[in-house]
This record gives sequence, structure tokens and C-alpha cells, in this order.
Amino acid sequence: ENTQRDINIALINELAIIFKLLDLDTLDVLEAASTKWNFLKFKPGLVGGHCIGVDPYYLTYKAQSIGYSPEVVLAGRKINDDMSKWLANQIILEMRKRNTILSNAKVLILGFTFKENCPDIRNTKVYDVIKILKEKKIKIDITDPHVNPKEVQEVYGLNISNSLINNIKYDAVVCMVAHKLFTKLGKSTWENLIDEKGIIFDLKGIVPRELNPLRI
Repeated sequence: ENTQRDINIALINELAIIFKLLDLDTLDVLEAASTKWNFLKFKPGLVGGHCIGVDPYYLTYKAQSIGYSPEVVLAGRKINDDMSKWLANQIILEMRKRNTILSNAKVLILGFTFKENCPDIRNTKVYDVIKILKEKKIKIDITDPHVNPKEVQEVYGLNISNSLINNIKYDAVVCMVAHKLFTKLGKSTWENLIDEKGIIFDLKGIVPRELNPLRI
């Protein structure tokens, strides 16, 4: 089941990359496709954790040990593993379009766990996105209401807050994980998080559309 889910998400992630090039909103396309009664409702995103991102490699190892090299399974893994880099590059590209000097930029990451409403940070791909942004000297703040900040510091070497920091304007806010707390944020709260040229990246489709968030 984990391998099947991994491949299904990989397909949607590949579609998201194609739709981005076509200037189409992936979540809008998926909503339209969902009007067909038997459409499988998967969404694009980062695939981490201790099961979906790992179990396909166990299956691959076993298959190779008996002389068979899986193709679809590994293709799905490659697409999903590469999504962190693709997403980070999209953030960087949009900031450069707005003439933001990356070394002076401040970015807020909302959510660090590998899935919503849980404290599990094992194999979270949010870390991979943060790592790439940090390589560009971008200053990163991270907020996640569910994690243990001490654990994040010990495992990933990152400082993290359990609540939003007041009175800071960001060049970009990236909603990585659809925690309930984030889904309940009002329009004014989102507006107060960004400066005049600020961008909201909505990976999960939870930001009010009137704010014109960038979605995948």
C-alpha cells in the first residue's frame, strides 16, 4: 500500500511540474478531475516519513535480490525525492522575479513535520527545502505547533518555534504542512506576515484565494 501510494503521489507531482510549465493551477485541475466519480484523490507534495518514502526501497532490494530490477517503483521514488529541490527552486525563482536580493531575504516556513497534525519529524522533506534555501544565504524562520523544538535542534540542527513570531514581515511565506492551526488563519494574519512585495507559497491549498497565493 505504501509503494502504491508513493507511485500515485509521484504521478500527481509529475503532473504538477507539467501544469506549472503550462501556467495551470494543479489543485484546480485536480478539483475538476474529481468530478469524475472514480477519480483517485491524490495531491502533489513532499513525500517523507518512515513508511511511504522508505518501503519502496525495501521492495526494490528484494526484487533485485531475485534478479528483477523495478522500473515504475524507482521512477516514482526519483520524482518524489526530487520534489524538494523543485519546490525550493520555484521559491527562489519567484523571489528573483520580484528582484528580491536572496542574501537579504527572510522566509517563513510553516510546518516541519512530514504530515499534518502530528509531531513526527522522521525523514521530513521540509528539511531538504530549507537546506537548499539556506545555501542561497536566505534567512529562515520555522514555525510548527506540533514539534518538540529540542528534538528538531538535536536531529536537524535547526531552531524552530511553536508559534508565529509577531511583528516580522517576510519576503516569502511557505505553507508546507496543512496543520489545523494554519488552516484557521484569517486573511489579515496572512497579510501581516508578508511585506509589500512578499509572496505566499501555498503547497497545500489552504490560503484564501483572494490573497493570490502561488500554488503548485
